[in-house]
Amino acid sequence: MPESGAKKKLLDATEKLVAEKGFDLVSVRDVTGAVKANVAAVNYHFGSREGLMDLVTLRMLEPLNEERVKAIDSAERRHAGKMASIEDIVSAFVKPLLTTAARLGMDSGFFLTLTGRILVLPDERMLPSLAKERASVTARYLAAIARTMPKTPAKEIAASWKIFESGLALSLLNLKPAEDVEQMMTHWIAFAVRGFASTTPTPVPEEDERQGMLFDF
Repeated sequence: MPESGAKKKLLDATEKLVAEKGFDLVSVRDVTGAVKANVAAVNYHFGSREGLMDLVTLRMLEPLNEERVKAIDSAERRHAGKMASIEDIVSAFVKPLLTTAARLGMDSGFFLTLTGRILVLPDERMLPSLAKERASVTARYLAAIARTMPKTPAKEIAASWKIFESGLALSLLNLKPAEDVEQMMTHWIAFAVRGFASTTPTPVPEEDERQGMLFDF
């Protein structure tokens, strides 16, 4: 990642604009105008507008994915071979939002808003490698949840997780400047725990049960 110079200025300006307006409403002229650069500078440094937006996504999401993998690893190690609780698993997914902001040296409110913009993007709007990485992290958490709910079909777990994950992303996207971030995260952890606790296992055909770990989402 660039640490200085014109390329970093363009990238930093893009992040601010995306956090404020969203990916679709930020033009190349918006970015270059913010740093008083020539329009051609975006093509020179990033290849295209899409290349610039891909780097914004990569810069935020890659370290977040790494922090989430470390968090679920830690949660499972703490239980010394026993199953982590649903609350521990969900907390391991939510709390890395703040540890990633700190790791990147970014204001937490700004990081969370920008990350909200990124997390609502469909996979086809991302670099294929990053979309694959995001899916891999999600599958890791789904598998951990499934171990705590062995009688619940994988598709029901995946559906409940998608509701939780989408709601969390939207709350980040709409974060208010004075909002208590810790309280917001506590709310979403509790929401997810209640959601999974209310999931009632439904009978499934034996063949589907054998395929239970093949998450389809």
